[in-house]
Amino acid sequence: MRRTSFNEGWFVAEEASSGAPVGPVTVPYDAMLFEPRNARTPNGFHTGFFPGGVYRYSKTFVAPEEWRDQHVLVEFEGVYLRSEVFLNGRLIGGRPSGYAEFTVPLHGGLEFGTDNVLEVVAHNDRLPNSRWYSGSGIYRPVHLLVGPQAHIAPEGPRFTTEAVQDGSATVGIATRIVNDGAVARSVTISTVLVLPSGARVGPVMERIRLAPGESTTVRQTAAIVGAALWSPETPHLHTGTVRLLGGEELLDEAAAEFGIRTLTADSRHGLRLNGVPVKLRGACIHHDNGPIGAHTLDAAEHRRVRILKESGYNAIRSAHNPVSRATLRACDRLGVLVMDELTDVWWRTKQPFDYGLDFEEWWERDLEAMILKDVNHPSVIMYSIGNEIAETATPRGVRLSQAMAGRARDLDPTRLVTNGINGFLNLIASMNDEKVARKAEAARARGESFGKNLIVVLNHVMGVLEKVLPHLVRLPRVDRRTRDAFAALDVAGYNYMAGRYRKDTQRYPDRLIVGTETNPPDTARVWREIEALPQVLGEFAWTGWDYVGEAGIAAIEYDQPRRLFKPYPALLAGEPVIDITGFAQPQAYLNQVAWRLRTDPYIAVHEVQHSGRKRVSNSWRSGNVVHSWSWEGFEGTAATVEVYADAARVDLVLNGAVVGSASIGAQQAFTGRFTVVYRPGELAAIAYDETGTEIGRDVLRSTSEILRLRLEPETEGLIADGSDLLYVPISLTDDDGRVKPLADRLVDLHVDGAATLLGFGSAQPITAEAFTGTSHSTYRGRALAVLRAGHAPGDVTITATAQGCDPVSVTVPVRRPGR
Repeated sequence: MRRTSFNEGWFVAEEASSGAPVGPVTVPYDAMLFEPRNARTPNGFHTGFFPGGVYRYSKTFVAPEEWRDQHVLVEFEGVYLRSEVFLNGRLIGGRPSGYAEFTVPLHGGLEFGTDNVLEVVAHNDRLPNSRWYSGSGIYRPVHLLVGPQAHIAPEGPRFTTEAVQDGSATVGIATRIVNDGAVARSVTISTVLVLPSGARVGPVMERIRLAPGESTTVRQTAAIVGAALWSPETPHLHTGTVRLLGGEELLDEAAAEFGIRTLTADSRHGLRLNGVPVKLRGACIHHDNGPIGAHTLDAAEHRRVRILKESGYNAIRSAHNPVSRATLRACDRLGVLVMDELTDVWWRTKQPFDYGLDFEEWWERDLEAMILKDVNHPSVIMYSIGNEIAETATPRGVRLSQAMAGRARDLDPTRLVTNGINGFLNLIASMNDEKVARKAEAARARGESFGKNLIVVLNHVMGVLEKVLPHLVRLPRVDRRTRDAFAALDVAGYNYMAGRYRKDTQRYPDRLIVGTETNPPDTARVWREIEALPQVLGEFAWTGWDYVGEAGIAAIEYDQPRRLFKPYPALLAGEPVIDITGFAQPQAYLNQVAWRLRTDPYIAVHEVQHSGRKRVSNSWRSGNVVHSWSWEGFEGTAATVEVYADAARVDLVLNGAVVGSASIGAQQAFTGRFTVVYRPGELAAIAYDETGTEIGRDVLRSTSEILRLRLEPETEGLIADGSDLLYVPISLTDDDGRVKPLADRLVDLHVDGAATLLGFGSAQPITAEAFTGTSHSTYRGRALAVLRAGHAPGDVTITATAQGCDPVSVTVPVRRPGR
């Protein structure tokens, strides 16, 4: 079926509001982003204190007469939550899951030649229903699918690498053809492949006859000589187009990008792509995009995947829901591997109104929707059927693990199946359903969620017992509570169980393991062990990119009792690798050293303004460190300096004098620590090998007294398609562009022209400031503005002002699509 955008011309209303609908807007449109945060919302810290609601999206369109004999569907990539779809006032479909793709047929209720009204109601009012910022409403794209009675099924063709040998490849093509007409049809399926070089293969032809109401899958093969294989290093993509012909008439067509690659995994060689061993340097990511909320747009997802790869990651785990198509396209094109995850819950809820209420009825359809979305994407190598599912410690949960993994393999036998299991959770939550029911009923009587309590308890224990937990997960009882669920999987997913890697590879020599969640600081401590164990395929840090919600879980506090989540106005988790603006923090560079991707040392300075205070760290972040030697007003204060390196010796040099020296390598988790009295000037770390030869250096210089406001658009312009984004990092610097981390102040923006301000924020984890305003304070001297293009070409000018700074403006063009 022919797929076109159905994103323009929507109006949005909040059911509880007496205000006029907002619009026309172009979806994706995350309604939650525009809600005022509320300290009293039942969502609490889970969503960063964003409330929910009931949101009605409406679109009026004309159904042309030529659709009268056509098959017409509307396809939603994601609507949060429990959506209902109405056509001309009649309920025609919907989906409980806020993340599953679904289609709704329109052809039975259309009025031709006149206006039709399509309405989507998103019920995000039963709270809480998520453990993180979810967004509300139509936050992913919408498509219109139109085809004749005899047509290619909505999922389109599937392209599979059947064989690669001696530089040639055999590609399998499977296309489901449907005849919804009242008469039999003889049709021809014609498939053409376009290679990365532009060369064409085909057409490959197949003729079939379909009875009325019949559907069949047509299987074809195509041989490619000198195939360009897809890999993270060479992400070559092909395009396949399938045409459905009735005689000489083109009835329907569908196209898809795909990659040619092989995927194998075994305990001797580990994970291999195209026969080459790969270790997964993975990042868990949530689906929100920071200052623009859950808006899912190509430019946002491409930027995030690009920054993750530039930071050294070669894989992402979608946590804890199916990843967007936009993210998959970015991963395909940039060469990043994907673990796509179905759900955070099974039948035991973790929040009172989460997907656990719908799981048993819907899991099979939602799993199928995820896999059908993924099959043509070469970046996808693994499916995860869950995250920290306590049910896996029970016989019923083991049986369901077997059923879900088996169904995933039936739908797609070319990928691996895993499940992110937390052994400590299984240890404390391994009880039968009757006992769970009693506990849950008691919790409900108190107005609480039993499932939520378990996860909060787990996170709290992980924070408090961060030094003991690696030993607790080695207990024999953890093995007994996990081994049957692991046996159902192709790859055992270990959440925070790196302490079991070596022992379990010996006990279960055929078991494949992946660290589905690990604390970011642990990467430097365990990576050499991961390299040495072929059975351990890699790890995924929680998280590689900071996110909205689980507010303050990784934020550092001072002179406070330890607390897991932070009260209002806490907003972000506060994770330490890449912040929500896309700025790579020092942990990213420590990772690069551990991964052997960086030979230069890297200097990270604990915030000097907090020197001498009691730091309350946590499992996810050990300290607030900054790549800066500019601490005005703190001259003479003792500064804690970390240097990340893999070197026989590293000298720390302040203003030409050596103030410290150390051997820094794997035994030190690639981290050396020094105490240095802060004096402005130049701080350098110089690394040497065993022979005394310099192998790299990192240099920090203090800023001057000059203060400048900078706007630095990341691209040269925008496309006037209603969805393109311009990212504009904002910083407070001196004349040489060095950022001043202690110069934070309020920045005011004015945007004029052919784009609008979609989001404006900083990486400050605790703030009452909104992403949707035109004013926001910097954090450590940085902020980020995100502009969204309209549909009209022209120019857009963004002007920034801040106290003590000269105003600054930039103008960029907004061009017509295709120019």
